[in-house]
Amino acid sequence: MKNRLIITISDVAGTRAFNVHQIAKKIIVIVILIVMIIMGGAFWFISELNGRMDNLKIQKQKEIQSKEQEISVLGEKEKKLQAQNQFYSMQIKGKVQDIEALSSKLDHIEEMIGLKEDEKKEEITRETLASISDKIKMYMLTTIPNGAPLKSTRVTSNYGYRYHPILKKKKFHRGIDLKAKKGTVVYSTADGVVSFVQPKNIGDFGRVVKIQHNYGFETVYAHLSKTNVKAGDIIRKNQQIALSGNSGRSTAAHLHYEIRYGSKILNPNEFIKWQLGNYDNILKKERRVQWESLVRLINEQHRMVQQ
Repeated sequence: MKNRLIITISDVAGTRAFNVHQIAKKIIVIVILIVMIIMGGAFWFISELNGRMDNLKIQKQKEIQSKEQEISVLGEKEKKLQAQNQFYSMQIKGKVQDIEALSSKLDHIEEMIGLKEDEKKEEITRETLASISDKIKMYMLTTIPNGAPLKSTRVTSNYGYRYHPILKKKKFHRGIDLKAKKGTVVYSTADGVVSFVQPKNIGDFGRVVKIQHNYGFETVYAHLSKTNVKAGDIIRKNQQIALSGNSGRSTAAHLHYEIRYGSKILNPNEFIKWQLGNYDNILKKERRVQWESLVRLINEQHRMVQQ
């Protein structure tokens, strides 16, 4: 009986005794210990997981709070930037309006410069017209802008006040627009020197070429796709100087062409028509140029050269 374990169970039905061997006793004890260890390990593992989950939750909450703070800061910065943008936009809008107002005044001034006194000037005299020899005529047609800067002379927008296609308001047009596909060759309308070239697509006119001619005349060629000359180049009449295009503030490919005389903006239409066959017409119609004095000066210069 030494290696046996007696287990007695009593209930309403009576008392029963069971003999359990000592080895079985050890096994039961070991099993109970293992179960307790497993349960203890399980409780520890669960507790550890809960701790880690709590730490993760805390970290996540901190990250969320940090993100919310960053978003709040970014939101404030965005609001500040939007406010600054609105402020600058209003300033730019105001400046644009000021520039447009000045441009409108400038257009009016350019139109009016010398106009009233030009209307009072007498036409060129018959004696002066009669003094112009064929050689002088050819010289003037070489050195003063005449003819078209394109092979085509179809005008799509005339000189003077017009309804601007982009600005949607009445504005003074300082030249004429000639119909031309992109890449059409542009020619100089008289001998001269290139005074200005804008080879990049910048500003209202985009790519521009300006040529200074004799006796205060100047021509302007704008909205070009390419410039073929540079400032300081000596240019001959009918020389290729550029290609037409759609650069700057423009709705379609064309050539904007201007003729200036001193501080005055002239209507290019009569100059485009000017040729040897109708030589006297422009001297009578374009009264903003002092033809009388100009012709006398040219005659005197030629007499001095011949002497």
